[in-house]
Amino acid sequence: MDSKAVSKEIRGKVWPLLKEQGFSRFTTRTAWRYCDSKIDVLNFQSFNAYNASVMRVTPFSFAVNLGSFLTYVPPDWPLQSTDGQLTPREADCQFRGRLIPTVTQSRKTPDGVWSVDELGRNLPRCIQDVVEQLPHAMDWFARLADKREVLRVLCEDDEDMIVLWGFGRNPSPIRSYLTGYVALELENHDLAREKLGEAVDSDCFTGQFGNLKNAINRAP
Repeated sequence: MDSKAVSKEIRGKVWPLLKEQGFSRFTTRTAWRYCDSKIDVLNFQSFNAYNASVMRVTPFSFAVNLGSFLTYVPPDWPLQSTDGQLTPREADCQFRGRLIPTVTQSRKTPDGVWSVDELGRNLPRCIQDVVEQLPHAMDWFARLADKREVLRVLCEDDEDMIVLWGFGRNPSPIRSYLTGYVALELENHDLAREKLGEAVDSDCFTGQFGNLKNAINRAP
């Protein structure tokens, strides 16, 4: 049993289903879908020997992470690209989530981790569990395609480290930054100026802009 066996199962059982849902770029463990206003990312996270031992799982175990990168929000850090096309990591996305295993596992297994045994005997069942949860992943992505829902989340919701996170506490500079640009996209100019003004005043984004006018002009 090795990580290649896990990658083979992902390639054979999961990637074809994601292709049917519009995902078009794949590496061994990450898939990307390019939409009108965002990039969706689904990633199978692996663990090195040290982290696996700390979590009391094998190095063949994995987590499934979700991310949506809003292309109408200018990134506050450089993004990687492949063949001229942006390929943000799940960790680069402004909104992040994960799938949660429904298969029976040891009580010691961390939440969000599919624990694959040393011989890989339960690997097919683990991959099938991911397959059965792909509709939930598609619903998660669809929610963030609604820009008004994105703005509502930013204005009203707290981060949930299982369902939806990555956009910062409320209030926080990154929350103001994101809210300002989403509001600008929705032509809510009063809210955009208020929140981008907060981002400017925080001095956390001096490398991106020095005043409100420059912040507004950075919008795609």
